[in-house]
Amino acid sequence: MLNSCITLLVAGHETTTSLIGNGIFTLLQHPDQWRLLRDDPSLLTSAIEEILRYESPIARQPRLMKQDAEMGGKPVRQGEMVFQMLNAANRDPAYFTDPDRFDIRREKNRHIAFGLGIHFCVGAPLARTEGQIVFSTVMERLPGLRLVDERPDWDLQKPAARMLKTLPVQF
Repeated sequence: MLNSCITLLVAGHETTTSLIGNGIFTLLQHPDQWRLLRDDPSLLTSAIEEILRYESPIARQPRLMKQDAEMGGKPVRQGEMVFQMLNAANRDPAYFTDPDRFDIRREKNRHIAFGLGIHFCVGAPLARTEGQIVFSTVMERLPGLRLVDERPDWDLQKPAARMLKTLPVQF
């Protein structure tokens, strides 16, 4: 029970921090979308889903194969480690129209940033709610927010995560 609580606390804190940092960075990299959101805050729910799809906090998740299988025509054996590449799936052109375009009005946006099925993130509703609060507050209090540097400072020490080390902004 203690391990589960620690996992939820750490995973929930780090991924929500990443959602917020990645979201602010992505919105400021796309000033047209940032303006659109500030002009129409009713798009916030859709914007958060697009942020999750476009720059998901978790890039990949390891899975241990329980049985032999075939993936993409290649055999994968029981006991081997495979990775779900969530960010790649969230840019799949077979599902998403113009997947490399950041569009807070995207309608068909069933991403897997929070996983799927039995591996769906138990903290997803909390992360979405925290995102709503933070982005609403940033739009209200820092309407002139802008990036100091357009180049992202990704934290490369966390191979499964997609998070920034720093996010220099001015307001």
